[in-house]
Amino acid sequence: MPHRPFVVLVAESDNVVGVVAARLLASALDTEHALFPAQVRVLMSQHEIDQLHEPLLPQSVRAIKQVAVAAHSRDIDQAQLIVGFAGLDEFKVDALRSAGISAPAVNLCQFVLSLDTVNPSEATSKPDVRDVIVGAALQFGFGGGSARCQICADKMGDSIDYWINIADTCSRFAQTVQRLQR
Repeated sequence: MPHRPFVVLVAESDNVVGVVAARLLASALDTEHALFPAQVRVLMSQHEIDQLHEPLLPQSVRAIKQVAVAAHSRDIDQAQLIVGFAGLDEFKVDALRSAGISAPAVNLCQFVLSLDTVNPSEATSKPDVRDVIVGAALQFGFGGGSARCQICADKMGDSIDYWINIADTCSRFAQTVQRLQR
């Protein structure tokens, strides 16, 4: 399999959620068993990321060493998936579309449930599991997949359970990607 990175852009409507979730997703995808490199990039400037004050997070989330990285033009051009958690930032997604970026945009919390239904034997008939993920994201969107997660939107911010649920979503996504790689 080629070593081109699988670039995931985080276009979250809430900057704090976007930065923390990007760290969690990058950590979940960064395993020794991954068959391809993944890059998680946030659609914010690095200055905005560095100046952001994170809320009190559970110790398991605070222990994540990955840092949130701002998306640069090369990352944006190579994007294969755009994700949000509580909700996709429509202005950021519209700007990407205006720039010719056609990567599917999904709410990861809901998409991961849909991705769980993909049969691994179907995935192996495709040349690259990344194509399977992108195809599933397109089908999810065409099938009425939402850009907002009402559960996340209702539990924003201060709830420790909220951050654990985001971490769980990222972990389930990474586990499903590994399952599809086999």
